[in-house]
Amino acid sequence: MRCSKRKYWLLIWLTPAFTALLNVVLTASLNASPANQQKASLSTRPPQKVITAIDFEGLKKTKVGFVRRYLTIQVGDAPDSAVLEENRQRLVNLEMFSDVKFRVEEDKKGYRLVFDCQELFTFLPILSFGGLREGAFWLQAGFTDANFGGRGQKITAYYQYYDRHSLAVGTQFPRINGSSWDLNLNFVKWSTLEPLYFAEGVTQYDYDNFTYGATTTYHFDYRRRIEFGGAYFTENYRKSAEQFSEETPGPQRAFRRKLLAKVIFYNNKVDYYNGYLLEGTGHTAVSEYVYSFHEGDDPFFIMFHDFLWFKLFNRKHNFAMRARVGLATNEESPFAPFVLDSYLNIRGVGNRVDRGTGVIVINSEYRRLLCDRPAFAIQGVAFADTGTWRTPGGTLSDFTQSENFELFAGLGARFIYKKAFNTILRFDYGVDLQDSQSHGFVVGVGQYF
Repeated sequence: MRCSKRKYWLLIWLTPAFTALLNVVLTASLNASPANQQKASLSTRPPQKVITAIDFEGLKKTKVGFVRRYLTIQVGDAPDSAVLEENRQRLVNLEMFSDVKFRVEEDKKGYRLVFDCQELFTFLPILSFGGLREGAFWLQAGFTDANFGGRGQKITAYYQYYDRHSLAVGTQFPRINGSSWDLNLNFVKWSTLEPLYFAEGVTQYDYDNFTYGATTTYHFDYRRRIEFGGAYFTENYRKSAEQFSEETPGPQRAFRRKLLAKVIFYNNKVDYYNGYLLEGTGHTAVSEYVYSFHEGDDPFFIMFHDFLWFKLFNRKHNFAMRARVGLATNEESPFAPFVLDSYLNIRGVGNRVDRGTGVIVINSEYRRLLCDRPAFAIQGVAFADTGTWRTPGGTLSDFTQSENFELFAGLGARFIYKKAFNTILRFDYGVDLQDSQSHGFVVGVGQYF
């Protein structure tokens, strides 16, 4: 029994020692395995290199600090090709550069990211005119700068002759103090000769509108934004000395003071290539509320939605479409807000041919690149414009009535100066496919849409 006890106590003492020895052996064996050797080697690897500097080349007018606001990639990020391409396209879509390229330079500390920007001329003349038929000439002339001061501030001023003389001045302050907010201020003196449609006939009015407006815009990201705006304006209608007939129904004069409130949402997924080739889709939803100080006038609502679609093939064939659907307060009034006009929607139809409280318009174009040089390009265009209107006080069935339907088609040309954004001289000739006697010629700067 004494021997058995000794063996028992010896076993108790040796077990911890044996366990410790086994643990040392197993640990050494595991550390010697390939998997652990790989972990050890990974832990001793140098840290992954990241971007240590972001620089810009080619900026002459544009401030570096302004451009940096639009980048999502930052110092300390790893260079990812997809993210770099997305940031390059962001800069192109600012409409300040004809092209942007990037390169990544490696050194001992990490990577230096360089964006090479080719600046566009942003101070541009405004020149649009049309002579669609005798007595329907219009002209717009002025200037615009999309990068005033090198910080993306936009200023615009132009004179317009559209039967009478008008003037507009506006400015935009983008990304105030580096925030996501813009501020826009504008003044417009708008004077035209307006045909108003009464049951007894049509009367020409000298129309004067003085508008003082301000809007603020919040950017959710670089493609989506929402705009809140307001304006105080006056409208003055006086019977013109120029009339279609001796019978002129309607009041001799009408004067109104009004307030406007509006909300506009933009979702722009259109990308620019070479400044004039487009790919993607865009949505613009507009809601407006108009309050009149004149006793007896009811508040007025306007809502419409624009959808844009562009498809690019082989950098030569560009298909484009714009669709607008709009409705307004349906009053039987000669002052209906949606206007049928060559300048706005149907090329060749004439100036302010008709008015309505509802509108459906589709503009479509095929743009074919005919000539492409480093400084300029030429596009040939085939287009079709179609639309229908709801008459003031009418019903939705007006949209299906043949007398409210317009269909024009035609050919055009675009002469493009590639060193400045949207410097496109546009020529279009449209013919009514339902009545070949109705046709018109339109000249302007920029694409029609």
